[in-house]
Amino acid sequence: MLVVSRALSAARPALIAFLIAKGAELSDGVSHPISFCNILFIGNFCAALVVGGWFGFSPMLAELKTVKSKVRLGLLLNGGLATLLSTLIFLGLQETSVTNAVLLGRLGPVLFALAGAIMLKKQIQPMEWFGFSMIAVGVVAIAFRTSQYQVNRGDIFILLSTVVFAASSLVNKLMIAKAASLQVVVFSRNILSSLIFFLIALRMFGPHHFGDAFSGKLWMIMSIYALIVIVCAQFLWYGAIAHLDSRTIGRLTVLSPIFGVTYAFLLNGERPSDLQVSMLGVVLVGVLIASLGGSKKSASHPVNQEPENAASIP
Repeated sequence: MLVVSRALSAARPALIAFLIAKGAELSDGVSHPISFCNILFIGNFCAALVVGGWFGFSPMLAELKTVKSKVRLGLLLNGGLATLLSTLIFLGLQETSVTNAVLLGRLGPVLFALAGAIMLKKQIQPMEWFGFSMIAVGVVAIAFRTSQYQVNRGDIFILLSTVVFAASSLVNKLMIAKAASLQVVVFSRNILSSLIFFLIALRMFGPHHFGDAFSGKLWMIMSIYALIVIVCAQFLWYGAIAHLDSRTIGRLTVLSPIFGVTYAFLLNGERPSDLQVSMLGVVLVGVLIASLGGSKKSASHPVNQEPENAASIP
């Protein structure tokens, strides 16, 4: 379950880039069938419908009425940050490669771990510091070398998305964790994101903006994106971490960048450069050292009692 969840989640950047590049062809000639509003609105809305249909809308709405105001605020912030995160990744992928996005995205867990050390009073072990340093070095090298030491807007958007990822993880830890069920968290995150995207598109472009989103064969790709990449990946991830120890999770989540780079090649024809391959190795080693270094102290405890560790690895 863990490996499959990472494989599905890692497909998201490559699939979005594929839709951007192949949208006109898949939609039978529509000039611009894909935009950040329609793909993200439809993807998140379909994901929310799946969760609601499976678990029942009434029980989830009843639970939302019973949770504390702090939890509702946390769910609202979580949905808003999810919207911003998806937007930054989508905009970044228009101006940088999927391989860069995958590797730069590894900075998110590092930022969350550092923020957690300050706000959550979580001690960072020496081996974790060493692993985080390796990840940071790999990310900085990719950002500067691939843009010829100039500012690349796409890379900046992806780096900003890692900050939003860290903020979202903190909101989840401080305001939502253990206070709301998984299905309510996933449902509210997706329905709020879809509502925000819909309002943005309605205000900026009008209702016709969504008319081409299901043109031609696009509906098949959109269904895969919403039902499998979003919903299945999230539930498989949380289902897996409830049954595995931290060390196993640390080892297996190292596969995430490998999956991402592989999808970039298969879907988008991106062959990683020598620099990207080298930095991929550095990032992977850094992730492995940080994950295993942080799990030594708590390997004997169940993962579902360590939400801060689980949140920092995806």
